[in-house]
Amino acid sequence: MQLKAVHLSSQLKLDTYPYNLPLIKSFHSLSFEKPVTILVGENGTGKSTFLEALASSADMILISGKTLDKKFEHAKELGNKMKLVWTVKSKNGFFFRADDFINYIRETSQTKKEAMEKINEIHERSPFSLEVMPYARTVSDLNHFYGDGLENRSHGESFLDLFKARFRPNGLYILDEPEAPLSPMKQIALISLIIDMVKEGAQFIIATHSPILMAIPNADLLLLDNGFFEKTEFDDLEHVRLTKLFLENPERFLRYFQDE
Repeated sequence: MQLKAVHLSSQLKLDTYPYNLPLIKSFHSLSFEKPVTILVGENGTGKSTFLEALASSADMILISGKTLDKKFEHAKELGNKMKLVWTVKSKNGFFFRADDFINYIRETSQTKKEAMEKINEIHERSPFSLEVMPYARTVSDLNHFYGDGLENRSHGESFLDLFKARFRPNGLYILDEPEAPLSPMKQIALISLIIDMVKEGAQFIIATHSPILMAIPNADLLLLDNGFFEKTEFDDLEHVRLTKLFLENPERFLRYFQDE
């Protein structure tokens, strides 16, 4: 496991965002004791802000290979107040947000299209020119990683293809709500990928609303409630209990809407 703990400076301006979030106001440190740590909490509790700041502090790249840009300004400011404790700092890994996925598909599709256009242009000028090599290498690499292209698969399939292509042994992966585009079956497939990578030394820190992902074996479940992370058990999570109750008797929850 690469990342052991994160500590936050006490010298913060608690009246300004993001320092005025309950989580940040009460936060001092957090230890990562297992290869998979899952953060659970309601919307608006600060999970995403915390992960963005953690990714910034760790100098992580986005799934696109780019660094965190200006839209992460607050997260980068908070990340500068964090001190990370490592066993080994891996160069493998990335920070993933579901919101970035569509943009990445479009970018890779456009990159491949432009490379193919350049190859055709060079071939027309000089069929045997070595000038074509870098563009051909780009197309070959994209075909190797993504086959016919992420844009030609269903949303869930392309999402899993992306992870299959980009996960590496001994990497650190911070994932913010990766379940967003995935069906229940695809979420189980993602769990399988995560388990395989853990066996190869990878570490995952995941924020999720999915009871399926919360069931990843041997993961630490940290519930964010009233500004504090608290270690909890799977069956004690409200997400899990409410989902079970709903599936056992949907009518009990929906009859009030049907009567209107």
